[in-house]
Amino acid sequence: MSPSQARNAIKRSLKALVDPPPSRQEKETIWHYFGHACAYCGYQMTRHGRQAHLDHLIAESAGGSNRLCNLVLTCGRCNGDMKRELDWQEYLAVCCGDDKALFSQRLKRIYDWVEQNEGSPLLSPELSALCDDEFDIINQQFTKAVERLRDVGRRTKAGS
Repeated sequence: MSPSQARNAIKRSLKALVDPPPSRQEKETIWHYFGHACAYCGYQMTRHGRQAHLDHLIAESAGGSNRLCNLVLTCGRCNGDMKRELDWQEYLAVCCGDDKALFSQRLKRIYDWVEQNEGSPLLSPELSALCDDEFDIINQQFTKAVERLRDVGRRTKAGS
């Protein structure tokens, strides 16, 4: 694992303390509600393999939480390849093309899901800021440790 990967893992671990990922039962609830189909394109999936993803309607980078009201079942193609940084509603429109009825049906299904799992899809600004502050403190120490270890490694290699 590289230092940058370690930093990402540390940051995710801190956030998981205040915003844990969905439990096994919550994941089952998502699968059942969406009928094992991608919320965007309707692709039918099985639990075997790696074709299914849980997508954040509001991205974590934009303050989105791991609460059920912010998660939908998607296929890997939609979540990993196609949607990218598009807003979920914008991407849903792209997925449905000119079929307005299909768009309305899928949009309603997602809105009903959000409503059934009420709560804010956002992590509170206070918790988000606290995670960022704690990460900054850890990151400063981690960066110093990486620099020290790299320096020792260079000196050791030069002395060989």
